[in-house]
Amino acid sequence: MPYRKRVPEFQAVIMAGYGNGLIPLSDEKNNMPKALLPIVNQPMISYPLAWLESSGVSDVIVVSLASGSKKLGHYLDRVYEGQLHISMEIVDDNCGTAQALARIKDKIKTDFIVISCDLLTSLPPHQFLDMHRSEDPTVTALFFEPSKSEGGPTGSSKETEVTQFVGIDATNSQLVYLNNSDEMDTEEFSVRMSLLSKHPVMNISRLLQDGHLYIFKRWVIDLINEVSIKRSRASLKEHVLPLLVKSQHQRVLADREGVTKAAEASLSANPSTQALALGLSTTQAPEIEDRSENAQWKSPVKCKAFVVAKDVYCGRANSIANYFELNRYYTKITDKDRNPGGQGQVGADSLVGDDTKLGDRTSVKKSTLGSHVTIGKNVKIVNSIVMDHVVLEDNVKLDGCIVCSGAKICEKSSLKDCEVGGGFRVEKETQARNERLVDFQEQ
Repeated sequence: MPYRKRVPEFQAVIMAGYGNGLIPLSDEKNNMPKALLPIVNQPMISYPLAWLESSGVSDVIVVSLASGSKKLGHYLDRVYEGQLHISMEIVDDNCGTAQALARIKDKIKTDFIVISCDLLTSLPPHQFLDMHRSEDPTVTALFFEPSKSEGGPTGSSKETEVTQFVGIDATNSQLVYLNNSDEMDTEEFSVRMSLLSKHPVMNISRLLQDGHLYIFKRWVIDLINEVSIKRSRASLKEHVLPLLVKSQHQRVLADREGVTKAAEASLSANPSTQALALGLSTTQAPEIEDRSENAQWKSPVKCKAFVVAKDVYCGRANSIANYFELNRYYTKITDKDRNPGGQGQVGADSLVGDDTKLGDRTSVKKSTLGSHVTIGKNVKIVNSIVMDHVVLEDNVKLDGCIVCSGAKICEKSSLKDCEVGGGFRVEKETQARNERLVDFQEQ
């Protein structure tokens, strides 16, 4: 019997973008790409890599912008110790997420998972994947309700998470409505009567956030390519997913934007086993009669929403405030040696990296310290993140701060809710609050 090569069920793509909401932390000149920013002293991308490995996926493509590719490539080639087979594809810095995927469309051979490098969750992968397997939709998208902030730096970037109105059929978890709040009145908005007639029990929320975790049918990569040709900086969240959601109910739109053509081409080449089974079924629930312009038309698109339960942790490090919260949460649950010894006092709610030296009468509370950090005497660190190779001289006080790698804060300085750029020197006796302390060229 001839040997047949096993075809994987899913490929996975990790989007490792620049991280505009994390400036100056993700500044390439003196710091590191977003994917390598530490979450309790582990690179951010290590968390989605571990999640994918536990899902059973074996082939992963990491899509990196050119500006951060060298450092990220070094980590994946020389430092990463997992079992995944990883390849890295480099795209231009001005690419949107859809455009970036379009550039690698020839690498996508199966249905594929797309996950952002900044998504961290305790959700068991099989729950998300099994929903997709059982329903066989065009796309399954993950949504979550973010936890409340406990305070800390909020960042000075003007990039904020755009609120979305998310409509989900309460009877079958179908994602039927999606709209950004900047496109509509936040107090009142319209919904098509034809949509309400098909989905009379629908929950609409603006508390849910898109987790940037999706499973797509293989043919969607061809649609993504078409969308990226028509739009500059095309985005999965802002362009592709809303188009698929609307194409479930709007025939003219689906035909005009090439959705129907792409889906039918794929269906003719690879007919769905589940679709065939349902067609032969004698127990399948009948469709609700539609007397609108879409009567007698059955959309080739089906979108599903997976909403993370409130007792399951999920968050995105897509802003300084969110990055801070993720570090705080994972510091609490990380089981490591938190006190390197010496005369310093490290609280049980803090984490200290390897080869970090603490001076006499130093206090560390609710904070994460990286490796090779040198801390002087009588230093007070509260609610802060201090990355690798930082120097804090005597009598420094940090409260709610993020200090990037290689920075030096000179004696008797007091900083509250500040971000200190990589390699930056804070002169002695500096008093700062809610400031971004970086080199001029990083601004």
